[in-house]
Amino acid sequence: MAIGPVAVLEPASPGMRARIEELCEGFDLRFVSSVESADLRAALAGARYAVTRGLRFPAELLVEAEALELVHQWGTGIDGIPLDAARACGVTVARSPGMNAPSVAEATLALMLATLRRLPQVQAAFRGGSWDQPDLWREARDLGACRVGLIGMGAIGQEVLKRLKGFGCEIAYTRRSGADAALDAQFLPLDELLGWADVISLHLPLTAESKHLIRAETLAAMKPGAVLINTSRGGLVDEAALVAALRSGQLGAAGLDVFETEPVTGPNLLLELPNTVTLPHVAGRTLDNFDRMVRHWAGNIRAHDEGRQIDPACIVLP
Repeated sequence: MAIGPVAVLEPASPGMRARIEELCEGFDLRFVSSVESADLRAALAGARYAVTRGLRFPAELLVEAEALELVHQWGTGIDGIPLDAARACGVTVARSPGMNAPSVAEATLALMLATLRRLPQVQAAFRGGSWDQPDLWREARDLGACRVGLIGMGAIGQEVLKRLKGFGCEIAYTRRSGADAALDAQFLPLDELLGWADVISLHLPLTAESKHLIRAETLAAMKPGAVLINTSRGGLVDEAALVAALRSGQLGAAGLDVFETEPVTGPNLLLELPNTVTLPHVAGRTLDNFDRMVRHWAGNIRAHDEGRQIDPACIVLP
């Protein structure tokens, strides 16, 4: 008997669908062609399970999906799932903690290197016919010569820390729960870290407390010319304040994979500034991570379907 129905609330190309079907043998999968309410409602009608990725899951659709037993986040961030509605409906919510950490950590370092070495600007000048880069010697930096501050130290932060060790840079971190002697890096309070680091990288969830953690005041507290990296959630950063800091030179550059409003479909000054490297929320989008993620959420759904306990570390709302 097939497992499901499982509503995959992620518009997927034919190739992605085929790969998911291959990895989810024995599942009754329903795919959406868009995130329009009609498509989501049709996929959820009678579905026992739903998998959501970047979608902000409308609460009213969850309430209407009377057969729904489990909503599984494709990844870690659950800020798009209406937890109050799920709780009221008795729907379990789960996620895949740490699964995408290796891929996002690698993308984080790629953004650090691209911003520090001014790679987009260098490439644009080269493609425009300029072989000589007369100012690059004083603009580009070695990652190994920088102080890197990590804000947040979950699975992704720890993977970033592990990879940074190979560059020989000084590393410090801060997090709400305080210092951890098991981590091979120094702990600094946030206000000290801001003024200490040449590169600041964000690795924490978006909550009411962390929204706009990076704003005019915190940007002013950073070292002049520092670099900001964000592969976590766009809402952690006040974009208007970030634009002002990048334009004034208070911030030297920013490497961003996430934005306050996604998808970015209209004008956004962060995409136009010469000292930004911008990606469309793709830090975790690799073949290796795709397979890890699908196998993980499929394994949890299979466990639930067979009456087995899902790993408690994956459960957000039992």
